[in-house]
Amino acid sequence: MAKVKLPGVYFEDNPRVERGVSMGETGVPAFLGVATKGPLNEPVVIQSVQQFLRYFGQPVKGSYLYASIWGFFMNGGTRCHVIRIAHVFRNGKSEMARKARYELLDRSGYPTLEVFASSEGSWGNQLSIEINYPDAARVHNFITLDILQGARMMTLQSTRGIERGMLLKLSDGENERFITVERVRGNEVYWNDPIDIPMRSAAPTYIDSLEFDMIVKDTKQNRTEKYTNLSMGKWASRNVARVIAQESELIRVSLLGATGYEQYPDETTEIALRGGRDGLDGITPDDVKAEYPSNSDPDDVIGYNNGPDARYGLGVLESNDEIDLVAIPDLQFFLDNCEAFHSTRDMIGIQTAMVVHCEKMGDRFAILDTPRDLKPEQVYDYRSKFETSFAALYYPWLVMLNDEGDPNPVPPSGFMAGVYARCDRNDGVFRAPANVTIEGLSGIYTPMHEGQYAELNDKGVNCIRYAPQRGIRPWGARALTNAPEWRYLMSRRVFNAVRRAIYENTQWVVFEINGKELRDSIKSMLTDFLGKLWAAGYFPGKVQDDAFYVTCDETNNSVEDGELGVMTIDVGIALGKPMEYVVMSFEHKLEEQAVGV
Repeated sequence: MAKVKLPGVYFEDNPRVERGVSMGETGVPAFLGVATKGPLNEPVVIQSVQQFLRYFGQPVKGSYLYASIWGFFMNGGTRCHVIRIAHVFRNGKSEMARKARYELLDRSGYPTLEVFASSEGSWGNQLSIEINYPDAARVHNFITLDILQGARMMTLQSTRGIERGMLLKLSDGENERFITVERVRGNEVYWNDPIDIPMRSAAPTYIDSLEFDMIVKDTKQNRTEKYTNLSMGKWASRNVARVIAQESELIRVSLLGATGYEQYPDETTEIALRGGRDGLDGITPDDVKAEYPSNSDPDDVIGYNNGPDARYGLGVLESNDEIDLVAIPDLQFFLDNCEAFHSTRDMIGIQTAMVVHCEKMGDRFAILDTPRDLKPEQVYDYRSKFETSFAALYYPWLVMLNDEGDPNPVPPSGFMAGVYARCDRNDGVFRAPANVTIEGLSGIYTPMHEGQYAELNDKGVNCIRYAPQRGIRPWGARALTNAPEWRYLMSRRVFNAVRRAIYENTQWVVFEINGKELRDSIKSMLTDFLGKLWAAGYFPGKVQDDAFYVTCDETNNSVEDGELGVMTIDVGIALGKPMEYVVMSFEHKLEEQAVGV
């Protein structure tokens, strides 16, 4: 029963809401590569192969991006980010990616509406548009009171269907005038510019809406979009630019002039968009400036981050806090197809940038591919170019069957990203993404013998091997470092995941009162979080004290720190190591044989 209180002011204590820390999603990669269509230098969240094809179209010939995405989902991936790369800067030699477009003319022959493909690429050249006006207007009415010269309003029998921004045609059989609706009130319609002639209700004077339909066709994909009752009016609910932006997957439009009658597009039959370019052959590596001193353009793949609308290549990922894996499976495509790529040195330059990016962000991991045709004896030299705990290198390439049943080589990074995601989901990020079947393959590209596997694994190269009755499996879990504490990639990934979780879940402490109560609360929260991870197998140790520690008290927070608004939290975790070798010893006892005399 509720307690009855007298009127007045009361104070009640509201206890602090208990906060906790949870491990965020891991195994979410970002793939950079080339595609037929789709937004450039913009991460698109993809959750299925079908969704990839919808956004990015059929695979580019020679590209490995689609196969990698397919391998990712085939092996347990559920969510990834895809960044489409093309050459978007002029260097005087290579082509630049462009959108196909066409300018529609108004009834007076002046440009009024620019229609362009939704993304850069030659795919847009297969689009066509058609403009037509319906035989009967959607709104058909008549005035009930005369409209005097200079008037800015009229009275209708009904204003149903009439709205702000709509263009209306007034016709009395002899004269026509056009007005843009500014306001509707009851049965009255208002506009801004005074009408220059009187129009009589007895004529009668009819009111018709002026709207048009647009039909968009993708001639190769046999796909059609149709948009009806479109208006050029800025405030109209069916404003053409707004409707197309919200509903079309094929095109966008831009208004080139005023919104009056003269600016409405003339009727057309099917007109093809033109001028779309892919911008693939001009993709540049890191050292292009040395090769072409006159070129001041930034690199297309490594790119940079200059804020919104000025992010390119890897720089796009700096503003994305969801991904924890990075892969560029199309490096071999660049080497095979782009003029500015001359040798594996260019691939190493970009992979070095991937590593630098992961180290800079501090919470992500790079999955690296070797060049396709590298021999086993050449792999260690390639591996020696890297020294980092933020990346792993996989060898050799894999083989999958294409739609025609022919074997095609593919880089392992996409398939391995799926294996990472699968192991993370099934067990946790502490689980080594190794000794599990890689699905969707028909073989490996470069056969090796046992001694080569052992030598490369010892050098920190994660080999992929075929075992009879067991399929194709990754046979290594090493990071590209000689530092013992970071030798195994799970150590870095566990550290990254814990670091991210703690950072994201402790932001609430900012602006809280910096005192013992807050420090104790944080220590308790983090101890609970790490204790759960220890119980789940993330850290070794028979007891919690062997697995981790959290310090947040007066020993690492001085009075001076508190006055400056600084709080220090020291967290230490023990990192586990996988068992790589099973050593078996055999002892044979020979039975003594009696020798007959």
